[in-house]
Amino acid sequence: MFKTMTLASVFITVLCLSTKVNAQQVQIPEIGVFFPSITKVKPKEVSVVDGLWSVSSIDKVVRIDRGRIYAIDGWLHMFVLNIKPGTVVIHPFTEQFPGIFVSDDLPLQGPLRAELTGDRILDVTVKGALGDVNYQLIPQKLDDPAGFNALVKEVREQGR
Repeated sequence: MFKTMTLASVFITVLCLSTKVNAQQVQIPEIGVFFPSITKVKPKEVSVVDGLWSVSSIDKVVRIDRGRIYAIDGWLHMFVLNIKPGTVVIHPFTEQFPGIFVSDDLPLQGPLRAELTGDRILDVTVKGALGDVNYQLIPQKLDDPAGFNALVKEVREQGR
């Protein structure tokens, strides 16, 4: 019996040593983004919301700059789209009514509506390709703080 157990142990050991176990790391290929860079999108008019904003859902910084929003921090969108700094992600960002902005969100592939609240944030809704997406843009550093404060005051007077 001891001889049988020893032979079985040797057989299992040899089997384990002869079989290569290759642990492969699963890697999803990244796709370079086909969105335009900031140098390819002409600026429009200056806005009181121009400045640095953080995106609540991904904790990244973007810049609103004369009708376009581009990445300051890069990120990997949906595990495959590599958005690099300087990539335009929202365009054309226009004020439809005081404190209400419309545009197209390029990564989410849908129309965007951003509404400035009395709390000084932009509540964003995108009717994206995969459904509605909501997030907030939170101001970090504005180009025209006085103009922004005037707009916030107007928005508060409207009850937002």
